Amino acid sequence: MNLASIRAELEADLAWRQDEVRSLQNRSAAIEEDEERERFRRPLVLILYAHLEGFCKFALNVYVNAINKSGMVCDDANYAIAAASLADLFQALRNPEKRCDEFRKHLPDDAKLHRFARDREFIERASEFGRRPVSIPDGVVDMESNLSPVVLRKNLFRLGLDYVQFSDKEKLIKQLLDIRNEIAHGSTKAGVNSKLYDNFREVAFVVMEAISFEVANALKNQ
Repeated sequence: MNLASIRAELEADLAWRQDEVRSLQNRSAAIEEDEERERFRRPLVLILYAHLEGFCKFALNVYVNAINKSGMVCDDANYAIAAASLADLFQALRNPEKRCDEFRKHLPDDAKLHRFARDREFIERASEFGRRPVSIPDGVVDMESNLSPVVLRKNLFRLGLDYVQFSDKEKLIKQLLDIRNEIAHGSTKAGVNSKLYDNFREVAFVVMEAISFEVANALKNQ
């Protein structure tokens, strides 16, 4: 794992997103009338939210890809990463259609027996699980169409990262999402005042920078 390369990848992606936001803000500063500036901030809110969601998805996928390429085994991973890597085994354990070969023909409908057989097979193979290479499947990182505070928590939780670190910012993240949706769906034509926009920008930048730092730090500490 080339940690320096991963850091550079994260920093480059974060930098161009922040630079684009700042460039558009500078254009708004040249507008003389307050009402027109507030109207100009409407698309700024859309772009700001898009970069927040886009960077979170990008950074967490960088984390997943780095882990999958690391050669780490489940015994050396945190519980969340190990659980994600063993998802196929848990799915088979829970699958009521998976039947025991020994009784498939004679007792095909004995649900209790086949459930016990799945449990038994799971226990028989348990000693192998820790030696299994980590492989987080696609779909673990999922923005679910909108990066709400709870969706962000879910993604961090599934990867074993600090999922409550933004608890004091969740109200503002939710407000950013709500106003973004109102603007995007055409349910409001109101402009966005400077104080509110500045709050949105600050929380978006803080979250993106924190995610970048945590991903790099988690990889550094293995």
